[in-house]
Parts: sequence; structure tokens; C-alpha cells
Amino acid sequence: MRLRLRMLVLAPLVLSGCADREAEWARRGRESLIGLDQSNIRMCAGLPTGTAKDGTGEIWMYEHAASAPGGVAPPTFTIPPGLNIGGQPLTGYCRVQLRFVGGKVAAVQYAGNTDIGAAQDAVCGQIVRTCLRYAQAGE
Repeated sequence: MRLRLRMLVLAPLVLSGCADREAEWARRGRESLIGLDQSNIRMCAGLPTGTAKDGTGEIWMYEHAASAPGGVAPPTFTIPPGLNIGGQPLTGYCRVQLRFVGGKVAAVQYAGNTDIGAAQDAVCGQIVRTCLRYAQAGE
């Protein structure tokens, strides 16, 4: 029982730390992807899952669905008188939308169920992380 109690206390802290890191990647992506050209985005993110014309520009979309690490939900504990704690899987969905004007990223926007707990846009971090590293490496 003590091990389960420790897991109940520690699991949210560990998952929260991971979500905060991913949210930071997503925040940085809004700023640091601006100016990358279409060739660079294809190199770091691959082919988009969808595209749409936008006036004189174009929007590329990349999608990601997230679940709890390893696909395992946190354990559920029942405390008398029948109160259940935990057990809710952490899931989310993100569509990263990149608006290109003149062949370069002009705007980055996130859509979907992008938050994990209080970590805003954390589900999107995984999509933009590789491109941020690519941009930092100097292409």
C-alpha cells in the first residue's frame, strides 16, 4: 500500500515536469519558427498532414495525438467511503498550423486539445521540438 501511495503522489509530479518542458518547446516554437522556409520545415517536420491556400500564402498542418507515457493511465485508488483518485489517462491532440507568406513561416498557431493539466500547448511541443533544434543547428 505504501508503494501505491508513493506512486499516487509522485506520478503527477513527474508527468507535470514533462508537460512543462513540452509547453516550453511549444512556446518557443511560436517565436523561433518564424522565418524558416518551406524546405527547412520539410527537412525537420516532414511532409504536412494537410495544406490549405490562404490568400497569397499557404497553411501547412501537422498533427499529433498524445497519451500517457507508455499508454498507461495513472493508478486508481479508492479511499473510503468510495472516493476514486487517479486513473484518468493524460491525452491530448494538437494541430500545428504554419502560415507561409513568400515561402517563409509568418505565423504559428496551435489548435485542438493542446493542454496537459496546467501546461498550455504541451501536446504541441513534440511537433515543433525537432524544428527548433534544426534551426539552432544552423540548418
